[in-house]
Amino acid sequence: MRAIVFLLFIVLVYFIARFTLNRIIEIREKQRQERLKQEQQNNATEKPPEEMVRCALCGVHLPQAEAYFDGKDTFCSEGHMKQYHEQQNQK
Repeated sequence: MRAIVFLLFIVLVYFIARFTLNRIIEIREKQRQERLKQEQQNNATEKPPEEMVRCALCGVHLPQAEAYFDGKDTFCSEGHMKQYHEQQNQK
């Protein structure tokens, strides 16, 4: 009789351990899939790299979207564009 109770106890422990491990695996898989989904969303929302341009006055490189363009040269600020044109007019 004791052997049967002992075997039932072992079987019960086995099923509890198996259930717990399966639940842990399910939770980790859900977390992994959520992480992959977030990474895909982040990759989809990232902007493509912008072309870099150089300021004609100071030589600083900056994204083209942030640069000031006078039709010929690019500048990092409006002040540098004015200063550059003043220097060109003095020559």
